[in-house]
Amino acid sequence: MSTTIGIIGVGEIASAIVEGACAGDDHPNFFLSPRNAERSAALAAKFNRVEVCESNQVVVDRSELVILAVLPQQTEAVLAELDIPADRTIVSAIAGVSTAALSPLLPQKPTIVRVIPLPPVRERRGVTPVFPAHAEVEEFFDILGGTVVAETEALFSTLSATTATMSAYYAYLQTIADWLVGQGWDRNDAERIVRGQFAGLGNTLAMTDTSFSDLVAGHETPGGLNEMLHREWMNEDNRDALSASLDRVFERVTHE
Repeated sequence: MSTTIGIIGVGEIASAIVEGACAGDDHPNFFLSPRNAERSAALAAKFNRVEVCESNQVVVDRSELVILAVLPQQTEAVLAELDIPADRTIVSAIAGVSTAALSPLLPQKPTIVRVIPLPPVRERRGVTPVFPAHAEVEEFFDILGGTVVAETEALFSTLSATTATMSAYYAYLQTIADWLVGQGWDRNDAERIVRGQFAGLGNTLAMTDTSFSDLVAGHETPGGLNEMLHREWMNEDNRDALSASLDRVFERVTHE
């Protein structure tokens, strides 16, 4: 595994990557960009072998792998200021920016690997999609919860689409809590109840590889309350609506 990793764009996901990696003693040296200075400084103060560099170019100069975690609209401006040699590996965590779009911005043609790290990498529970296969990148993210390698970039982009479901999941929980409040529960108590219920289900997902269909069957009985809500709410129309929304997100991800 590479012993030097640079990060340009130290936001929430980059912080999760550093914190997850540094949870073990044998972690790489991290070189962080000075952008988002407060967050970068906090990570450097908390962990050994984490350093804030004076510029993004210094990050590139000192690192074997360079993780790009900037916003899509910042990509061209950030890369225009950098001289990135061919012997570097660029690990792009930039949502929706294809390899074809990145390549012209990297004239010396370093290796480009795309990844979709998610917040659970902080607890080493995040499975990170990778495209294309790359042994060093996979080895690093395997430590943070595992990797899956997409055979094509189009297949990789389907996973960019599914990450768009996260806020909808929380909105689902919010709707349940709102219903409890409407029945007379205090807001804080309602949210505690819902958190406790679904935290347990999250632990089940983390601890088992049981198929989703078997988990559904295991949490409802014929004619029972779980089956009733499942059939009434997650009916064919709602499933089709969700699939159609994912289609539209996928279209946006692959054509921006």
